[in-house]
Amino acid sequence: MGEAFDPAYLPDNKLLRLFGYWQGLCREGQIPSRRDIDPVEIPDLLPNIFLLDVVGDADDFVFRLAGTLVEDAFSMPLRGRSIAEIQRQAGIPIPVAHHVEVARGGGPRYREGNMLVAGREHWRIRRLLLPLASDGRVIDVLIGCAIFLLGGRESELPVGPWTYSRPKPDAAPSA
Repeated sequence: MGEAFDPAYLPDNKLLRLFGYWQGLCREGQIPSRRDIDPVEIPDLLPNIFLLDVVGDADDFVFRLAGTLVEDAFSMPLRGRSIAEIQRQAGIPIPVAHHVEVARGGGPRYREGNMLVAGREHWRIRRLLLPLASDGRVIDVLIGCAIFLLGGRESELPVGPWTYSRPKPDAAPSA
């Protein structure tokens, strides 16, 4: 599987805080569950947070929840949509290797790279993925935090909508 995860290399305070919060919920070798996450304890992280249900043996992932900044970056509501569906709509692959590793017990994963969704290649993303398990062992949900960077700075403000389709040509004037 992938490289070993070292939280010391997380370059962002929000990512560090989510990792520390999650780690504090890991008790006696058990993975925390979705029910252990209390939004009241991490209110400033919520716009950057997303939850993904694991489908099968990490064959796909379905958005259970996505914060406002995550949805703004994708330019669409994400709740109930699978990554496979989003890939089909966008017509480009979304890297999911780390999702699969985390879902199959590989532990936390961090990724930084260009954002490939909705024509936003000029954005960079910093993303942390952490496992959640309803029974403390079998991973069934991933919690993630995504920081979107534009021009080297974090984007905290919603941006105008983008579309996956080409713009329609102007309609001919009516006679």
